[in-house]
Amino acid sequence: MEYINPADMRAIDLNSAYFGAGFKRLMDNAGRVVFEELEKIENLGEKKIAFLCGPGNNGGDGLVAAAWLIEAGHRPSVYLVGSKADVKTREAKTALKNLLEKGGTIVEVPSEGEIDFNADLIVDALLGTGIVGEPREPYQSIIHRVNDSRAFKVSVDVPSGLGSTTVVKADIVISLHKAKKGLKEYNLVVRDIGIPVKAQTHVGPGNLITNLRRSVDSHKGDNGRVMVVGGSTDFSGAPVLTGLGAFGAGADLVTLFVPETILESARTSTPDFIVRSYEGRHLNTVAVEEILDFSRGQDVCVIGPGLGVSDETKEALNTLLFRIEIPVVIDADALKLLNVKLLKRLKAVVTPHAVEFKILTGDALPDSLEGRKKAVEKWARALSTTLLLKSPVDIIASSDGGTKLNETGNPGMTVGGTGDVLAGVVGGFISQGVTLFDAASIAAFVCGAAGDQLQIFKGYGYTASDVAREIPYTVKRFFDLYG
Repeated sequence: MEYINPADMRAIDLNSAYFGAGFKRLMDNAGRVVFEELEKIENLGEKKIAFLCGPGNNGGDGLVAAAWLIEAGHRPSVYLVGSKADVKTREAKTALKNLLEKGGTIVEVPSEGEIDFNADLIVDALLGTGIVGEPREPYQSIIHRVNDSRAFKVSVDVPSGLGSTTVVKADIVISLHKAKKGLKEYNLVVRDIGIPVKAQTHVGPGNLITNLRRSVDSHKGDNGRVMVVGGSTDFSGAPVLTGLGAFGAGADLVTLFVPETILESARTSTPDFIVRSYEGRHLNTVAVEEILDFSRGQDVCVIGPGLGVSDETKEALNTLLFRIEIPVVIDADALKLLNVKLLKRLKAVVTPHAVEFKILTGDALPDSLEGRKKAVEKWARALSTTLLLKSPVDIIASSDGGTKLNETGNPGMTVGGTGDVLAGVVGGFISQGVTLFDAASIAAFVCGAAGDQLQIFKGYGYTASDVAREIPYTVKRFFDLYG
């Protein structure tokens, strides 16, 4: 049986709404399948049934199931921890309203003393997968009383308190969509609730929201230090675009390491960057030690945008990658110069388009999406790296077998520099503690969504710097809609 962790399940739930299966539909489906499983219990009509519901969506699932039982002629007692005013989500409020309209009654319980535990069947819909740590009161006392009762106990999705020392000892767990980690020892029934396939296979706002949180107590630098090694005399703008992408992703500090010939150009691009330079017109071996020394205080290095492809730069790049200890995002010219054997020692994300993919691997990509997906997965494993293939449907694969697809974006993003921005966004997310695979996935999603928003207002006449500046608004919009 396949098990899923709570964070991944929350991401799938949020993605479901984005891909067309709204929260209400999922709650209705969840409550319906719980009802169907309860109906299978022998002599259910003769049993005294008690629903214990929390104010969140797990409780909402229980309220929907209770309403179905009422419609089927049963008379369950429904206990709501707290009051009706405490019910949190719009969907759970709707479930409560529906239950009352069907003739059900709610007993509001501020403490376990208000609950009759002498039922034959207790349905546990108190706490779902979003709870971390020990349950607080009155939940802890309620769980103890449930466990002490002689009732047959059915938990909705997970036993309340799962992962803590105070957990409902359920006789049956009706797990929704997939079994959750931590449930191997339980008697499980797994039921489909209509989650779209794309909610799992594609990147969506759920992946963004579950990965990107910052502490209110954080200080400057706590949320990411990104260094960008890029630029050359002929390509001065690329590292600037990468830095803007890193800032758009929420990084606190961004340092550009550029050749001295473009120092002033980088400095005057925005006052937000820290800019350091080295002698010469492009990356060279003399600069490597200084870059390595500086990297020891950074969270991630994005390398490649605008580097150029000189022999000296190739030697310097591979020397640097042979010795660097922090995660790296390898993009643009660096992909043309890279000794791919170095990837096995690196914590790296590589971000090729189709032509760069062939340079990197020697393989031309197939035309079909499925063929491309298999090729990216194959080479991610072979190179022991995270691969982000930039294409009409982006493909992200990790060395351990994880794969995501991304459908955001539009033809306007063929404008020069959007790849540089994307590399910076990947680095910005990595700098905040996001895993390499998740950072690459949500960066592709956010950059494409920013381009989609720009296309609404500007058609195809937008620039890479427009995309970079749109990214924080895009992130905020997803948090506002789904967070």
